[in-house]
Amino acid sequence: MLDQAGEICRRLDAGQRVVAATVVRVVGSAPRAVGSSFVVGSDGTVAGSVSGGCVESDLVERCRGVLDGGPAHVVSYGVGDELGEPGLTCGGTITVLVHDVTALPAGALHQVRRAAEGLDACVLLDAQGRSCTDDPLVTLRTPAAHPLLVVGAGEHAVALTRLAAGCGFAVTVLDQRPLFATKERFPDAYAVVRDWPGRWLAAHPLTASHAVAVLTHDQRVDVPTLTAALASPARYVGAMGSRATHARRVAALRAAGVGPEALARLRSPIGLDLGGSTPQEVALSVLAEVVMARHGATGRPLSTTTTPLHRG
Repeated sequence: MLDQAGEICRRLDAGQRVVAATVVRVVGSAPRAVGSSFVVGSDGTVAGSVSGGCVESDLVERCRGVLDGGPAHVVSYGVGDELGEPGLTCGGTITVLVHDVTALPAGALHQVRRAAEGLDACVLLDAQGRSCTDDPLVTLRTPAAHPLLVVGAGEHAVALTRLAAGCGFAVTVLDQRPLFATKERFPDAYAVVRDWPGRWLAAHPLTASHAVAVLTHDQRVDVPTLTAALASPARYVGAMGSRATHARRVAALRAAGVGPEALARLRSPIGLDLGGSTPQEVALSVLAEVVMARHGATGRPLSTTTTPLHRG
């Protein structure tokens, strides 16, 4: 349920009732993890998923039944044996709680709003979809959104911010130019800051949860920004530019006193080798590398790996 917190809050704020179908148990291989949800508003609109589309049609009808006054209930889906029977194709089994989000008490709805704002949140639900404190059917938790600092407010930053925000990152855009660093250009950003990045970073230390993407091509910005970022515990630091730009940047960083161990952390040229060149394709390349680094993954095609597809 908390994975659809933003959608839930938008519907609640519009005066709608909302019913969610939330995965509470997974056995074997399944497309989505515990906590994944599918929501239906009283206006008939839907959002989210609990499978690859295998069981959502059945869940729409179940959610509509709860919207019409039916009780919350639990349903399980495995491999559908009967023709037309809803079921999974991946061989696993999921158990789903269909429940009325609107009926949750204020404390639980406050947690939903925390999740929508990118903050850590926790909700415990029983088998009737009620908030509880003891012996819950499922404990839903969401950590604070992963912070991504995007330095530079050009078109590549616009594309990266939009894509990263859609993937659950709390994006701060940092640029000293008032014409570019505006909320209108970055409506999906958690924050848009107009300041020289080096100065701002001196007052706002990065944490180990941070990823930093430097998308400028100005050494007056790049060198102090990367010097601060590489000295921080940030888990990912990348910088855009050609290989020639990278070589000049590394020389400038060495001259600024950045040591070889810190320089080895710099991912530049930024992103994975996907072959694209448009701002949107570059954004995909950068975000793919950020996600890969966060999970300690390889970036290899899944068709060449033998490890489980869905990590715990």
